[in-house]
Amino acid sequence: MKIMIPLCFVTLLFANLSLRSETILLKSGEKWEGSVLAQDKDSVTVKLADGNTKVFSKSVIQKVSFGKKSESSTLKKEPQISEKEKKIKEEKELAEKQKQEAEDLKAKEGKQKIREEQLSNAKRHYLEGSFGLGSGESQSELRPFFQTIQLAGLIFGSGGQVELQSTPYKTKNQSGTARLFYAWDRFTFEIRGTEAKGNFDTGGLQTLSYGGGGGSSTSTDRTTNVLLGNGETKFQKFSSRVGFTPYPHPVLDLQILAGVERIWTKTTQEVDSVGGITATGMNPNRVSYRETDNSLKGYSIGIGYEWKFLDRFTLQGQILHLDMKGPSSFRSNEFRLDATPFKFNQFGLDYQWKATGTEVNVKFSSKIKGDLSLFVEASNMTLNNKLQSGYITENDGGGNSDPSQILTKIYAPQILIPMLLDSKTVLTYVQVGANYRFSF
Repeated sequence: MKIMIPLCFVTLLFANLSLRSETILLKSGEKWEGSVLAQDKDSVTVKLADGNTKVFSKSVIQKVSFGKKSESSTLKKEPQISEKEKKIKEEKELAEKQKQEAEDLKAKEGKQKIREEQLSNAKRHYLEGSFGLGSGESQSELRPFFQTIQLAGLIFGSGGQVELQSTPYKTKNQSGTARLFYAWDRFTFEIRGTEAKGNFDTGGLQTLSYGGGGGSSTSTDRTTNVLLGNGETKFQKFSSRVGFTPYPHPVLDLQILAGVERIWTKTTQEVDSVGGITATGMNPNRVSYRETDNSLKGYSIGIGYEWKFLDRFTLQGQILHLDMKGPSSFRSNEFRLDATPFKFNQFGLDYQWKATGTEVNVKFSSKIKGDLSLFVEASNMTLNNKLQSGYITENDGGGNSDPSQILTKIYAPQILIPMLLDSKTVLTYVQVGANYRFSF
């Protein structure tokens, strides 16, 4: 009876198992999945998913789990990784890591070799001289300043004159540029000088007001003259710049630039003011000889580039910020024809300027033979000038106690001029020329 009870339990355990999928856990830890086909008191017959049949002894079975059909179409035995297999896997991973490190080292050495070749090819030691001729435009005159002073005199005095010139501020010029350029590996030193000259015709209108006496008198006569004449301009610019290349490259060279800048400008004019005799018999005709001088000095900072391509062509350029300041002076010698001998009137203006702006140069060169090359260069410099201080002088700096002149001295430079004056210093040109390089 004691033997029959376990047999009945086992029989119930495995009854109707063929209708579902079971997981059989052996005492050894192995797992098998399949359907029970038959069983007796000593063994269980199982049909595996691949169609094979396997017989298990009941003495080795620990547990039978009932569940859904296994998702795997093939009965698999869970792998048991041995210590040997782990060691083989670790050795394989170590070998792959060492191989990757060797490849990285080889790539790094290759890049270093390429960089060394670039540094070798980028080495330079030469002196280059160039000269170019061309034309462009320049603006250096300070005519709006002079007109503002005249307006102030007319407002604060009983008599005076105001003129409105139609002459363009920018005048055409013929220019030339000489340049020395020394390069030594990463460092460069450049000296550049430019001179531009131009002629222009003067035109416009001049209004004259004749007062009846003191500062409180009203104008008793007024006339308008026609302005005729001509003038000359001269623009000189000198630059010395130092450059440094942070990352040398044989094809594209980028530099940090800094330098010292100087500018000198001069304008001379002969202006004839012609008109009819006034109703009171005043002769308004007069001739003026005027001269304006301006000197600016300061520094420049920016970047430069040089791109070599197709063995014989080079594109160079500079983009610079300029910060400058300096004095200007205006002198006028006027001869009035309303009396005999001619009346002579002389006065001047003196003032200080603060100028900031940009300069952009682009140069395209092509080798012709050996170290000789031809180039075309375009350049544009624009400075915005701000008045710092100024005053009016009479008769080469002599004083004047006339109240109207005192008011003009005080208010014209400090109030009227910043409101009405937009002064600029401009130099633009396109030049062609030749380079010659002396290599060391």
